[in-house]
Amino acid sequence: MTRNQETNSSSDGAEPSGIRQSSERTRAVLSNFAARDLSSPPAGRSDAVTAGDGSVSAATLQASDTYDPKASPAELARAGKFKDKTATRQESVLEIPDLNDKAEPKISVGMEDVTKQPPDKPHFVIKKNGDIEMFGDPEALKAKDIKIQLERNEGQLYPTEAQQAAAEKLVSYLSERLKSQNPALAKNGVELSDSDAVVSPEARQNAGVRQPQSSQMSPETQQSVGNMNRFKGNNGGEMPMGNTRDYFPNRDVPRQANESDQQAAVKDAAAGLFNPDKSEPYSTIRKSPEGDHRVGRYGFSGRQIHNWLSGLDLGDPPDPAKIEELIKQGKLPKGFNVDSLKKLQAMAQKMANGEAPSKDDMKLLPKEMQETMATDMVAQFKDRLGDNPGAIAAGMMSGKSASELTQEDLSSPTGKQLTDAGQRLYDIATARQQSEDGNDKLQWTQDGKVSIGNGKWLSGAAGQAFIAAQKDAAADGITIRVNSAGRTLEEQKYLYANRGTKGISRTVALPGRSNHESGNALDIANYQQAKPYLQKYGFVHGDGNGPISNDLVHFKYTGRNSSTRYA
Repeated sequence: MTRNQETNSSSDGAEPSGIRQSSERTRAVLSNFAARDLSSPPAGRSDAVTAGDGSVSAATLQASDTYDPKASPAELARAGKFKDKTATRQESVLEIPDLNDKAEPKISVGMEDVTKQPPDKPHFVIKKNGDIEMFGDPEALKAKDIKIQLERNEGQLYPTEAQQAAAEKLVSYLSERLKSQNPALAKNGVELSDSDAVVSPEARQNAGVRQPQSSQMSPETQQSVGNMNRFKGNNGGEMPMGNTRDYFPNRDVPRQANESDQQAAVKDAAAGLFNPDKSEPYSTIRKSPEGDHRVGRYGFSGRQIHNWLSGLDLGDPPDPAKIEELIKQGKLPKGFNVDSLKKLQAMAQKMANGEAPSKDDMKLLPKEMQETMATDMVAQFKDRLGDNPGAIAAGMMSGKSASELTQEDLSSPTGKQLTDAGQRLYDIATARQQSEDGNDKLQWTQDGKVSIGNGKWLSGAAGQAFIAAQKDAAADGITIRVNSAGRTLEEQKYLYANRGTKGISRTVALPGRSNHESGNALDIANYQQAKPYLQKYGFVHGDGNGPISNDLVHFKYTGRNSSTRYA
């Protein structure tokens, strides 16, 4: 008998004592709330929309296209604005509030596959057609976290237009409702946790909600992270590559001569995280949550600008001849001089002090110079962090130089979110580079990885590269036979513990040290046939230092050089 069976069964068929006590407690709590709170209308309700018993007129509510914040959720349900499903929610899983909890109420929004049955249903479920079902009245339950769940099918990446409109309208209603009952929330705004970026920045602003206090991300970056979160948490799927264009700001500066595909993809990932103004990304000026200002396509901080300038060989005092040489090298823009340097240094200091640079100041940082700075910073962060695109993008978002970045910056909750989202953006940017037209598909698994068939997966960039190699090989009548690809840590532990047994090679890396765990490695049965196709798309035979004599089937993805061209 399983633990759940033990919990939900009894010898006489009666309700188990634990659940019975919980149900009785729940009924008592809800009955007490109903007697105390639902008998009188909220303060500030207008007599013009109330019936004789103090409730909002049903006719008034039914006629309105909005959710009147003067009406309670129960009243809106009676008026047909919400489908009342509270009777179907099991009392044993109802949220029982802690009456001693002094925390302010907040709102949480997220997407969830329709096939998943969470043990505790949310207060509101928004169907694909925009209908709202209320499974728990948050006011009757005295909920501290009002949960809104948008249903999605497997592989559905975005909410439907009807869902998003309904979610934004519901968040606005709940926010106004909470603020009318709580002076502190009316002053400071209601906290909205929206990990999947369902609610648009404009709707958040109109509703007067704020980010969680622990967040160190701007609303624009939070939106980008939420976009990437959607790739995880569902059961995988695919979409046209053309749909990814909104993840990245426009780049209208050609590649530099020494800029590799990998550098370009990391730069796009950093720009995607910063999420600058779409119309003029290179002219973006934005105040960060830390209080300083960030600018341009990549969100450079004043500290980063200052440190980059300090790393140039300018002379002390600045030497015009050296500045002219840097102009010839493409490091500095034409017309740059000692006076320009002083003005740019002053601008960087002003930004670090929390002052916004002017539009004239931004002329000191033309788009070509921004691209040069970003390329240099990617190289510096790579030297410090290794071949970790997500961490590099997160490091650039920190506002620090590579030498100043600490492990705590990346291991903090915000750092982890930025690293994960940065890696996903890098994977998509690499896939876009390899996409021949807008009809190519971007595929992902339930963990956000790229599926390569037969239940196997690789990381985004490696996965897209392998799919391209696979297509080329198939055109020549060759099937690349994959023995192994990406692995979880648990799978690596199993293989290591059983190495040398039937079907498992004696050559197995220690758990935590295998390229397979990062999704960048393949073991190919017909490695001699597959080798030219894999190498064409950025795989090396071995681990980067040549073939491995006792593991000749092993290939590692390292990316491709910008000089490489594909048919």
